[in-house]
Amino acid sequence: MNELASILMDLPSDIIANILSRLPSPTIISCKCVCKQWHELISTPEFVKYHLSVSTPELLVLQKDPKGEYLCKFVDDFQLHQHGFCSEQGMKFDPKAFISSPADYQIEMKGSVDGLLCLQYSSKIDDVIYVCNPITREYTSLPRLPRFVKYANFTHCGFGVSSITSQYKVVYMLQKSVNEAWQCARSENYECEFYDYLVYTLGAAAGTSWRSIARNSPFEQAHLSFGVFLNGNLHGLVRKSCESDVSISCFDLEDESFKPFSAPPCPLQLVWFGSCDILGVLDDCLCICDTSIERCIVFWTMKEYRVQESWTRQFVIMDTHICPSIELFDVIYPIKGYENGDILFSWQDMKLVFFYNKTTETNHKVDISAHDFDSGGWFKAMPHNSSFLSLESFDGERVVSF
Repeated sequence: MNELASILMDLPSDIIANILSRLPSPTIISCKCVCKQWHELISTPEFVKYHLSVSTPELLVLQKDPKGEYLCKFVDDFQLHQHGFCSEQGMKFDPKAFISSPADYQIEMKGSVDGLLCLQYSSKIDDVIYVCNPITREYTSLPRLPRFVKYANFTHCGFGVSSITSQYKVVYMLQKSVNEAWQCARSENYECEFYDYLVYTLGAAAGTSWRSIARNSPFEQAHLSFGVFLNGNLHGLVRKSCESDVSISCFDLEDESFKPFSAPPCPLQLVWFGSCDILGVLDDCLCICDTSIERCIVFWTMKEYRVQESWTRQFVIMDTHICPSIELFDVIYPIKGYENGDILFSWQDMKLVFFYNKTTETNHKVDISAHDFDSGGWFKAMPHNSSFLSLESFDGERVVSF
């Protein structure tokens, strides 16, 4: 053991933990192999909690192209060097490492909370929800969810942690349409009946399964989206029956009830199924992207949570600052906000990611093809905090390494 290592070994454990927590995640994993003391230290709940509190959000990208699916994690390098993201070595993996599926499957990222990632695998037969930790390379598969209702292709899934009991929960909604599925997507008279709400609590008990909860939704028509996590609640967009206005659906993970509130004063009524990923979180505030104004992107943020009057036009981006031109009701998804007012967002219609510099009013296109991606494929990006939270800490879960 060299002199430096000897000095580190003689330091108090809290100082060692402080030093180790500030290293890149792959380096911390390597440090677990240095000695038994460090391995045990990094595995403690105290280290896990402290590391999570000082870690910087990175970017997770789920990419699908003819070559397959890949999940990659990138270190945000924009504000340091203004040239984009740096792929973190060893953090690219194929979800099929633990998802075995037929040819018609689809994999989606449904949420990232405290380093745990929720993935939904969907086929014509059933849905399976996975919770994994890309750092510890652990996963658990939740009980299968059969699609037992005709035209119940509108399913939603959200992942979050309750604000009081700190229980990690997955919420699954299955919507039954009384119209043909292909007709209802753009129908003004769309009718929907919620078939069920199901909740799964990680580590609730051995042999736990999905729980049906009361159908207490105040909405008679369908959710347009669901699953944006903030302040212990899951949020989405919903259109009320016989009304064109869109409101915010808010599901409280603590008492498992809906507490909706109003959307910003902009024309969101033309948001349809399949093109409604416009709700996100920026600077710990709910954010909605409005492209109802020609050649313009407007980001509305709710400065005070659940206070209708606090909706603010925080960003206004004209298409003279970006290329290609903005079309009416393009799907722009807010990904991440920065302390100085910069913003990262995806342009799903164009399959592009942009970084907007508020000071210079300029955009930088993120060239994801530079990271071995096929830019013509499909992708979903979301912020992610690396964590050493082990799924083994949830009692009763069948945890597998990949």
